[in-house]
Amino acid sequence: MKKYLAIFICIILCSFTIAGYSKTVNEKVLKSFKETFPTAENVSWQTQAEKYIAQFQQNGIRTIVNYDEDGNFLGATRYYGEENLPVNVICKLKKKYPAKKIYGVTEISTTETINYYIKLEDETSWTTIKSDAEGNTELVEKLKKQAQ
Repeated sequence: MKKYLAIFICIILCSFTIAGYSKTVNEKVLKSFKETFPTAENVSWQTQAEKYIAQFQQNGIRTIVNYDEDGNFLGATRYYGEENLPVNVICKLKKKYPAKKIYGVTEISTTETINYYIKLEDETSWTTIKSDAEGNTELVEKLKKQAQ
C-alpha cells in the first residue's frame, strides 16, 4: 500500500510541475526586481499563470509586487503607517476628520493609478477612506467598535 501511495504522490507532483505550478522566477523578472528594490529583505516569490509575485519588506514597509513574464511592473500593494502617506493626503484627512487617528494604510498601485485605503479610528468607530494621489477622498466603510 505504501508503494502505491508513493507512486500516486510522485504522479501528482509531476503533473503539477508539467502544468507550470512550480515555475521558477526568470532572469528578466529578477533583474527588474533587483534594480527597483535593491534593499528588499525577506523576499519570497509566487507564480500564477503568466504573473510573478514578490513579497518582501523594504524600509519597514511590507510590499507585494506583480510582474509579467518580461519583468514589466503590473501593480503593487504596500502596507504602512501615516508617516509614508503623501503630505497632501495627510493634510486633507486631518482637516476632514480631525478627531480621528490614522491607524494604517494600504496603498494599491498599478501602471496608471495609485489609491490609498486609509483606516481611521476614534473611540467608537473604524472608518476606511479611499484617497487618490491628489487627496480626493471617498468613504468606503464605517464600522462601530464593540463595547468592551
